[in-house]
Amino acid sequence: MDFRHRTATGQASHGGRTPKRAKPLKRLAKARRARDKPPPAMAARIRNVCLIHSSLGPAFAGLGIAATNLDPPAGVVSLPQLLAGLPEPPDCVIHQEHLGKRVILTDVEAAPCPILFWARDPHLNGFWQRHYARLFDAVASTQPQQQAVPLSEAGLPRTAWITWNGTVRPFVPFADRRHELAFVGRITPHRRRRTWFAEHLAAAGLVPCQDAHGPALAAVYDDARACPNECIAGEVNQRLFEAASSGCPPVTERQPPGVETLFVPGREALYYGDVLELDEHIRFLAGHPEAAEAMGRAAHAAVADRHLPRHRAQALLALAEAAAASPGRPAAGPQAREALALTLFALWRAEHLPLGAPEIWERLSAAPPTPAVAAALLHTAAGLGSRDLYAHLAGACLARPDLRATPHVAAVACLAGYRLGDPEAARRAYAAFVGATGKARAARLDDPFDALVFFAAALEGDNRDAAPGTTFDPKKLVPDNAAECLIAAKLLRPEALEPDRRLAAILRRHPGSQAERVGLLSNLSLHRPGDWSLGLELALANLAAFRREPGVEEALVAAEAAMAQGQAARFARRLAAADPAGRLAAVLAGRGMALPAAQDGP
Repeated sequence: MDFRHRTATGQASHGGRTPKRAKPLKRLAKARRARDKPPPAMAARIRNVCLIHSSLGPAFAGLGIAATNLDPPAGVVSLPQLLAGLPEPPDCVIHQEHLGKRVILTDVEAAPCPILFWARDPHLNGFWQRHYARLFDAVASTQPQQQAVPLSEAGLPRTAWITWNGTVRPFVPFADRRHELAFVGRITPHRRRRTWFAEHLAAAGLVPCQDAHGPALAAVYDDARACPNECIAGEVNQRLFEAASSGCPPVTERQPPGVETLFVPGREALYYGDVLELDEHIRFLAGHPEAAEAMGRAAHAAVADRHLPRHRAQALLALAEAAAASPGRPAAGPQAREALALTLFALWRAEHLPLGAPEIWERLSAAPPTPAVAAALLHTAAGLGSRDLYAHLAGACLARPDLRATPHVAAVACLAGYRLGDPEAARRAYAAFVGATGKARAARLDDPFDALVFFAAALEGDNRDAAPGTTFDPKKLVPDNAAECLIAAKLLRPEALEPDRRLAAILRRHPGSQAERVGLLSNLSLHRPGDWSLGLELALANLAAFRREPGVEEALVAAEAAMAQGQAARFARRLAAADPAGRLAAVLAGRGMALPAAQDGP
């Protein structure tokens, strides 16, 4: 089925042709063909690299590698055009994600050498990088969990964990440092958990600094004896290395899995799981200045030994040589058009790139009509407010068995129908999905709320539970995953509790969402005051969100409810599983709440 019936402006498309490519493509075609020949048995030697938005040029030079750094402006940029100004084709191109200057490369498959992408914020940008990564021979990530998910889910043959780096700095003795704690990072109303973090540590002397950069930032950590670190989404962040470079002992979150391999626990850094453990570490460092300074010196030495720019350049070089010796399988032809179109669509929908709907439409129309492309086209039609365009696309989707059975396509087709004021089309999409999936009995959908709740479950079952890093406005956008469906449903019926319950369960799997979970669980607990299990979950969410006193109070209330119901032993076992070190149990005991031993009781 051809989805390229019309352009976004309503004009007939030209067979889905891609925009005319630049002349540098022809000049590089011969080099590309040479690259695609079977590789030699010995490892390839990289002698010169082209860096895009990278500061590692001096580090590569120190390794004997000629490096040219390009700094294109934000937007969509043709890689052959960038390379055209170089005196000769490079042996490797490394495109480093720039957090403030978003650049998307096109015509990557025409490059004459291996192309690497270094994802710096995949924990927040995985929703578009999972598509973009398909264009490259290899991908590096600052986050350990991104080695497999979601970047390598895109079918990449080669990924690597290459994280942030520190810098060489002189060590300032602790006797010359004026402050107990230091934290450099933005604190805004949109980051409630970080706000609670800063408010809690104010009693310990923390005065956050929000606007320091470069030498000014390093000076903040040079003048402090500990750096409590908070992460936006459970990621390895640059602050960990900035503090260690100054010999300021990091006290950081025990996530993501693998973070403890960067700095040795108890010797080079301290790790915490909630505010109780954070407080314990802060008290220890303040009460043991010699041990704190020894940890600072060890962290400082660890940066010099393992975490300098040259170490990251060496890792990138090894990845590039592996890709050159054994070429991967980056997307090419129609698959490359699909990967690029989906990348640009995701950025456009999230308003991360100032692209126009017509350009997005043309890109998607030129891509193979896969389920992901079909869903993106439906989103685009809904965004344009075109019922005619939507009707054509929805009809084309429902005519294909593979598409009408796909939860993602069916959900967008149904929910877009409601958004555009066409409930009959929405019900047809639902009926087609139910029929295609072979359900003998299906729930009746009376209104958009029912459809949102139904497809939230379908999308969650299809591993589309949420998209960290995106913002969702249910008044403007059609939901694309389970969390967005539930947010939209909650807006339609604020009194309904089912969206809160299911959304809280989804967010449990996504680090950094504790503030949102606190709100959802608080609302649920108001309606279920006797549910001690829910009360304990709320207590733990508060403690993970740096709300110590509310967390302890909720735990006390939950414990009292469990005892009143004769379930104190069950409460104790549940608490021990969630708090194996016994910190919360000790706090409750100090408040007069005596619990049975965790192993006692039925």
